[in-house]
Amino acid sequence: MAADISPIGEKSQIRLQSVADGEDSRGEGFAALVEHVRLWEGSAESLQTPNMAALLRTPELFRGKLFQISGDVELLETLVHPWSGVKELFVRGESGNVYGVYVVGESTTSSMKTIQGPALFYKTMSIKARDNQIRLYPTFVTTDTVLKSSTSIQKIPTSLLLIPLFFVVLFVFFLVVKLCKGKRKLNPRKSIVTREVIDAVSETSGELPDDPSQAMAMLYEDSEGKV
Repeated sequence: MAADISPIGEKSQIRLQSVADGEDSRGEGFAALVEHVRLWEGSAESLQTPNMAALLRTPELFRGKLFQISGDVELLETLVHPWSGVKELFVRGESGNVYGVYVVGESTTSSMKTIQGPALFYKTMSIKARDNQIRLYPTFVTTDTVLKSSTSIQKIPTSLLLIPLFFVVLFVFFLVVKLCKGKRKLNPRKSIVTREVIDAVSETSGELPDDPSQAMAMLYEDSEGKV
C-alpha cells in the first residue's frame, strides 16, 4: 500500500540503533529504511537540505531524518543479493561535497544526470582516498518513485574556456602584423614610382605632347621602362 512521504516511525527508529557509522555495511537499520521508502509516493514540500558537515560530525543525531537532496550523479552501482533492486549512487552536490544515495526500485537514473528529491539519512561510510587517507561521506536512502532526474550540464572549467579565446587573440594579432608588413612594403614602392615619374617629367618636359592624355601616357611609359 502506497503512503505519503513521511519520516520513519518509532519501530524503524529502534531498528536504526544497531547502525554503525564508518563501516561499509548494510544491516537491520538499512532494511528498515528500504522498507519505509518503498511505500513512498507523491512529493514533499519545504524539506530541509542536509548540513553535510553536521552529518559527518554527529550522524547519530540525524539518523532516519528526512531531507531534500540534489546533485549530479558521478557513479552508479547495482547492489547484489540480499539488496537486489537497490542502486548505489555517488552524487556531487552544489557545494562540491560527495555523498551516497541508495535508490530503491527500478530506477532509470544514470550517471551524467542531476537528481533531486526527498531522502532519509542513513549513516556515514568510509572510503580510502588516493592519498591513502580515510574519508567519511554521508549516505541517504530514497526510492525511484519520488526522485526526479534530468540530464546534467557538465560545467567547463574557466581555464579551458580561455584556450580558444587565446587562439582567437593570437590569430587577430597575426593578421594585424601581416597587414602592417604589407603596408610597409607598399609605401617604399609608391615613393619610388612617384620619384621616377617626377624624374621622367623633368627629362621629358620639353618633349611632352600638347595633348594632356598623350602626355600622361608618355610619362607612365617612361616610368615603367625604368623599373
